[in-house]
Amino acid sequence: MARDAILGFVERVTDPNSADFIAPEQRIATFDNDGTLWLEKPNITELVFLKDLMRFDEPRAAPQEAGLRQRIKHWLHRIHDELVEDTSLLIQEFRDGISTDEYRQWVSSWLEKALHPRFKRPYTELTYQPMREVLDLFQQTGFKNYLVSGGSCYFIRPWSQKAYGIPPEQVIGSRLVTRLVEKPEGLAVEMAPVPWFFDNGPGKVLAIESQIAKRPVAAFGNSSGDIQMLRWAGTSPVSLCVLIEHTDSIREYRYSAGPDTLSAARTHGWTRVCMQRDWRQIFS
Repeated sequence: MARDAILGFVERVTDPNSADFIAPEQRIATFDNDGTLWLEKPNITELVFLKDLMRFDEPRAAPQEAGLRQRIKHWLHRIHDELVEDTSLLIQEFRDGISTDEYRQWVSSWLEKALHPRFKRPYTELTYQPMREVLDLFQQTGFKNYLVSGGSCYFIRPWSQKAYGIPPEQVIGSRLVTRLVEKPEGLAVEMAPVPWFFDNGPGKVLAIESQIAKRPVAAFGNSSGDIQMLRWAGTSPVSLCVLIEHTDSIREYRYSAGPDTLSAARTHGWTRVCMQRDWRQIFS
């Protein structure tokens, strides 16, 4: 059982008398976000947010050029399997001249009123209860939890503390080039439509190395974008690598992690969580 594997790992690495003991300063755990800590269907939440801004509810968020609006509409219509990649393209084109403070404010305001189309609940209420319990357990036993997402850090940081107990400085995500500008009210950090770092696949490992400078001993993911992060964590002498599998179409959604991810899980012996079998409750 996945629960036993997680509890057994925590018990071993936190027992000073265990051969698998890990010192508190080395207890680093990394968690993907979309599909690992909260719902990612029918569309990734950040993409839904950006689409809502395209309706011009927030005038400052509206692209100024009609041609740009047409390109965005084209991208939104063709999004299928390459959802994350398309989201990154949309983000790059969309944010020029928007300050990080403005963007965080828009995210917070949107999350207060936006409801999931199927479950009719705020998105922040659609975090996975079992994963919240894992986060709490790890925190209580001396782990430092990091959120490592292919989504943008600008979108996640405003609410990560409240939703997961993960402070914004422990959120690692995709980023754009930023610049310091002088405004009437003072200095501000603006985003430029230039990709700086796409935090997915191999990028997750590079971002963890760059920002934490420690290899995680526990890693949780659900898709091909998490393979390298889980494999890297698995090279620690003692490690826990967990793949969340979406197998419950009644309480959530049923879809595959993909052949490459499932093959990696078998090859490397990752702990596999079956939502339908292992989780009594899905959402918080």
